[in-house]
Amino acid sequence: MNNAYTKQVKLLLDVLPEVAKETCFAMHGGTAINLFVRDMPRLSVDIDLTYVEIAERNETLEGINAALMRIKERIEDLRPSIRVQHKEKVCKLQLDEYGVMIKIEVNMVGRGLIGEAIKTPLCEAAQEQFDVFCAMPIVSLAQLYGGKICAALDRQHPRDLFDVKLMLDNEGFTDEIKRGVLFGLVSSNRPTFELLNPHLLDQRMAFENQFEGMSAIEFSYDEYEATRLQLIETIQSSLNESDKAFLLSLTGLEPDWSIYDFQVFPSVKWKLLNLEKFKTENPETYRQQLNELDKVLAQ
Repeated sequence: MNNAYTKQVKLLLDVLPEVAKETCFAMHGGTAINLFVRDMPRLSVDIDLTYVEIAERNETLEGINAALMRIKERIEDLRPSIRVQHKEKVCKLQLDEYGVMIKIEVNMVGRGLIGEAIKTPLCEAAQEQFDVFCAMPIVSLAQLYGGKICAALDRQHPRDLFDVKLMLDNEGFTDEIKRGVLFGLVSSNRPTFELLNPHLLDQRMAFENQFEGMSAIEFSYDEYEATRLQLIETIQSSLNESDKAFLLSLTGLEPDWSIYDFQVFPSVKWKLLNLEKFKTENPETYRQQLNELDKVLAQ
């Protein structure tokens, strides 16, 4: 694996115990998957955090940034050679040690948990390679892979599709993970029909520049394309009538919470606010998008 990525992972694992001291966070994303849930099939170099409490926005952002400031101070005490920049407006810490850079980032909108976070030890491969041990609360499998799958449908990045391939080969697309995907769909800024039936992007450049050298398992561009199609087909075929009714009800601004009770989550509230604004300002385009969703779900 690429030496530059290895240095980033070493720095990440050096500081992660300081992050784990803040019980208001659980980890999601590629690092949670590859260094904790899996046995390091690829390297991952960022710490993505979910703020577990649901509270009023300003109070929440204050809580997030106070926790990030405590992490910053502990990291600087740990090793003064690590420079830490706190970007309060985007709830992020940028770390730099002799040109090795990683970031610690909190999702400002995607707050709260749809299932209990599980304290999980660092995988054995990472313990052995980096001679370190730590444990970190990880969001539920539903939320972990629901978020990862929605990111894969949106960005279509090779790293995301690599993670998805291993999920499909191991856990499979379970009902639990499907619930997480539905949560991700109704939390996303992207129109739901675009995620369910995305325009396929050419990601050869990203594959060469932002994926090669990261994985211990062979994953070709052909496999990337096949996994992308498999994911889209799997999701579309797995949606039952209740799932479809829920997605249409929410996009139609009459959400049926009896099917999936996601109404307390800030990301879902934000989605509904944006849809209401969109319907008011662009009623014709809004209706077109609702019709597109109906068509995709009818396939």
